[in-house]
Amino acid sequence: MAPPGKTRKRGKRIQSLELPPGTFRRFVSELSHPDKLLYLACALFAAVALWLLTGAWNPPMQYRLGYVPPAEIHPRVQFSVDDDQATVKMQRDAENEAMSVYTNEPARLEQMRTRLQTIINQLTQAKQFDAEVERLWNEFFPIADETVAPPNPMEREEQFTRLKTLFQREGMLNAFQQRVEAALKPFASRGIMAPDQLEQKQGQAASIIVVTAGPNSNQQIISLNDVLRAQVLEKIRKSLQLELEELSKGEDLRFLVEAVTFWVEKNLPGTLTFDRQATILEREKAVAAVETQQRIYSTKEPVVQGGVPLQGRELFLLRREHEAYCDQRSFLSKTIYSLAILGMYYALGTLCAIYLVVKCPRILRDLNEYLLFLVPTCAAIALGYWFDDRWQAEVLVVMILAMTISIVYQQEFALLVTACVSLAIVLTSGSSLVGFVTVAASCSAATLSMTRIRSRNKLLFVGIWAGVVAFTTNYGVSIVAGQPATLALLEAAAWQGAYAVGAGILMTVLLPFVEKAYGILTDISLLELGDAAHPLLQKLAQRAPGTYNHSITVASIAEAAADSIRANGLLVRVGAYFHDIGKMLKPEYFVENQTASDNRHDGLNPAISTLVIIAHVKDGADLARQNRLPRAIIDFIEQHHGTTLVEYFYRVASAKVEANPDEREVDETIYRYPGPKPQTKEAAVLMICDAVESACRTLVEPTSARIEALVEELSMKRLLDGQFDECGLTLQELRQIQNSVTKSLTAVYHGRVKYPSSQPA
Repeated sequence: MAPPGKTRKRGKRIQSLELPPGTFRRFVSELSHPDKLLYLACALFAAVALWLLTGAWNPPMQYRLGYVPPAEIHPRVQFSVDDDQATVKMQRDAENEAMSVYTNEPARLEQMRTRLQTIINQLTQAKQFDAEVERLWNEFFPIADETVAPPNPMEREEQFTRLKTLFQREGMLNAFQQRVEAALKPFASRGIMAPDQLEQKQGQAASIIVVTAGPNSNQQIISLNDVLRAQVLEKIRKSLQLELEELSKGEDLRFLVEAVTFWVEKNLPGTLTFDRQATILEREKAVAAVETQQRIYSTKEPVVQGGVPLQGRELFLLRREHEAYCDQRSFLSKTIYSLAILGMYYALGTLCAIYLVVKCPRILRDLNEYLLFLVPTCAAIALGYWFDDRWQAEVLVVMILAMTISIVYQQEFALLVTACVSLAIVLTSGSSLVGFVTVAASCSAATLSMTRIRSRNKLLFVGIWAGVVAFTTNYGVSIVAGQPATLALLEAAAWQGAYAVGAGILMTVLLPFVEKAYGILTDISLLELGDAAHPLLQKLAQRAPGTYNHSITVASIAEAAADSIRANGLLVRVGAYFHDIGKMLKPEYFVENQTASDNRHDGLNPAISTLVIIAHVKDGADLARQNRLPRAIIDFIEQHHGTTLVEYFYRVASAKVEANPDEREVDETIYRYPGPKPQTKEAAVLMICDAVESACRTLVEPTSARIEALVEELSMKRLLDGQFDECGLTLQELRQIQNSVTKSLTAVYHGRVKYPSSQPA
């Protein structure tokens, strides 16, 4: 034992082991990198843009068309709305009280006065009381009828004589003309309305607008009683009596006053003409001048009754109440609410970012890839907010986003993003829990159905299945939430199902654009691309038939191997078709295209031969780009050799160095492919199958045991060479690939029964 107070020294120092960083540390380390500041700026801008687009400084309105409130809804603040009925009544009253417009023509009255003067002149200048004079003079007296006694010719002639005697006085004729003109002048400016014009008058106004045309045109408002012909006649009668009595000079002129008054009464014209167009304009002005009447709702008065589905009028009132409530909110409350919404955006964004760091870091390593994820996600929130407010069709937008992410990335990531986007839409648009559950269930059903898309009908079937889920979920959850099982609720649920089906149809149309934008390949495109009639494959078959046969065999083996580890076997098969297309430029330098006596590498320096062999990778990638092959296929061409060693020529070069010590030491890097190493499991599968299939051709007797040993040797050599370090391939998956490749190659190179040779005759 060690003495007290002392500790025993250990013979060996224990080395400290540093544990790998956890998820949180990886997340912080990833985002704290200087290159990620631009990513954070994009996320900040996206959150602010969503805040502006969704008006997230005010809480959303929570009521939607068809919702049945369980109780009365009282306004939170007093508000007012336009009272259309009261406004229409006021407009009708204003229109009815609008004054009619008449055009005054004073010339008509002047013409009557001139004619009166002319007749008086003719009568006063007549030599005798003949028939013509009697006819003119009779115009000043009423015609005999049942109520009027027949005229006495002697009395008429006597009055005519008195008329001549009266007008023989000096200046009498001019004075008479002036008096008559003075008596009629006030009525010329105001106008006289005939009975037929009164019938055309519109409205109940007691006054009219009189417009006098001419050089002294004017417009005046005159009482109707001042222009009616009956009232005007009475006033003219009095005015004529007063004016003509000024001419009497002691004589009795009642006969002249009565005669002239009777003649004027009989010949008085109407000078006012109804102006229909001007009256219509006047009525329109009166209607336009009416202010919109307001209906005020107090906080004690219910806006909507309980148990009644919300229709257009009720929703309108609730929207006005919500606007009034938002208008009275203080700046502080708006700021706090805005910060809460922005915090919600950042929390959901952080959740997605953590997933990307752990499961899909490639999105955070390329800005374009990051924006291709960020922009559609934010657009889905904005469009979902807009669609929900108008048609409650947010499921259409979110389902398209869910299917896109499922195709481009992963299904589990699509589920996460769908949940975050649905929650953001619900919180910003004011949608109910029913809406959130409907969207989440529909998108989950669509996402989980997006396994393999080998035909365009698949997306339609996905939409139909999601539509069934949307319909049943919306109807069932609505009933659970307390909504009555009415036909309107059934119709609303049917619309949700229709939107989901529409998303599937729309995604079928958008699929080619999604593939091009994200540089991904669906099974549909892969099947089209893997057609043997493809121009590049046709050229490969013609120029390098050995390479073509090798590619076809590798494709079959690699597809089965990829399927064994649940990778994309179809993608590997199509990638295998094109992985060696670069060999068609110099096919004679590759062994599968050579004859036994023809080897172009004889006489070449091993380094030069290596350059020729390695060049087929770059040549193949260039051919693929020229023919616009997808990026995923180009990756197979560039990665199927990784950074492996061209062993044959490396050994030849090493042998020369050993034989001649004066030679420079062989640089291994010259004899390696430029890479990159396989970045996906599919590329790793193709690397193994390509190497093993080529090596199997060298086996004299390819038995199952020899094939298995060869597969084990070559795959382990690449594992130890670090070729699988960047593709995420596990040892268990590597073992599954080895087993699958062994079975496939054994089936290809199985033994055959030898038939006995024919005996000579």
